[in-house]
Amino acid sequence: MLIPVRTDYRLKKIPWVNYTIIALNVALYLMGVNGASRHGMTLIGPYMLDPHSPALVQFFTSVFLHANLGHLLGNMLFLWVFGNAINDKFGPVGYLAFYLGGGVLAGAGYLMLAGNAPVLGASGAIAAVCGAYLVLLPRTNVTFILWMFLIIPLSVPSLYAIAFQFIFEIIMTIAGWSGPAAGGVAYAAHASGYLFGIIVAMLLLRLGMIERDDFDMLHLFQQHRRRQAFLREVLNGRDPFGRQAPVAMRVTQTQPADTKSAAELDLRKRISAGVRCGDYPGAAAFYTKLLVEDSSAVLPRQQQLDIANQLMASRAYEAAAAAYELFVNAYGDYEYMGDIYLMLGLLYCRYLHNEERARRNLALAMEKLQDESKLHKARQCLEELDRRYMP
Repeated sequence: MLIPVRTDYRLKKIPWVNYTIIALNVALYLMGVNGASRHGMTLIGPYMLDPHSPALVQFFTSVFLHANLGHLLGNMLFLWVFGNAINDKFGPVGYLAFYLGGGVLAGAGYLMLAGNAPVLGASGAIAAVCGAYLVLLPRTNVTFILWMFLIIPLSVPSLYAIAFQFIFEIIMTIAGWSGPAAGGVAYAAHASGYLFGIIVAMLLLRLGMIERDDFDMLHLFQQHRRRQAFLREVLNGRDPFGRQAPVAMRVTQTQPADTKSAAELDLRKRISAGVRCGDYPGAAAFYTKLLVEDSSAVLPRQQQLDIANQLMASRAYEAAAAAYELFVNAYGDYEYMGDIYLMLGLLYCRYLHNEERARRNLALAMEKLQDESKLHKARQCLEELDRRYMP
């Protein structure tokens, strides 16, 4: 059994709406408004979504009802793990409207595709939340507990974890497994909820109604499309940048710059040209020259990170450390800053032999990281420092 326990998304605000929804679900269950007893079934009967005589209010009330304790705990765990981040992204009003809309559309999907028995539960609305998470945060890591004979923690990118579940729900719906035929699981409602969440999140991204991220699904699609277009041009023997010379990073020679600012501008243009055509080694070389002109020069966020990674890969460790340090200073709110601190800690520990900076960055990394394998690397590095500098 795979049980999600957390993600490495860092909340910017307290997700009060999601907390309230969870509290309301739990409170109703504890008050006996559930399907775990005959009395409870009598109470909730008129508020379940009945496919034979559906009422508008049932589309909303059924989302807050649960059949038994396991049903409640499973749903609330998923809502806690994934809902907090979507509440953070959408804001309180937007998240509440989205959650209720997801529940309604999931119920409607169930009625159209497989409605043959009354249905209840928050799983359709939660599926919508998971669908939005897949679109907005596909590259965050989800920590699962694999519970078999042993309890084993696993960290999986949300792109794979949620996409797998979505595909499973679609297959089960197409196969006609939903409701009583599937052991009481409304797969059609889940699949409908996922589709609602994915479509709404993509529309909001396209319309610019929520904050874009360098790692959201739309950005990944755009990157993939650019790479494929570039590859097609190269394979067809054409220069994708409209030049007659073979494809490589080549910048038109200009007259020598007369001023320092002009030289910096010229180097920045060369760096951007290199990044655009995928010549990261060439772009990194120009960036090291830019640092000679201006030791505090910072590029746009993704460029700065790509150049720092390239410098690290090419073993230009001092320049890489400088690039990462400048990234930290300029983009302190970066979602994966723990990874940057870890990289700096490893650089200072293993290659630049600066104990003070290594320990400081490793300590910062351990405060922000949640991935156990990365925390293990940080602890290993600290142990290396202890052995090396032991009096």
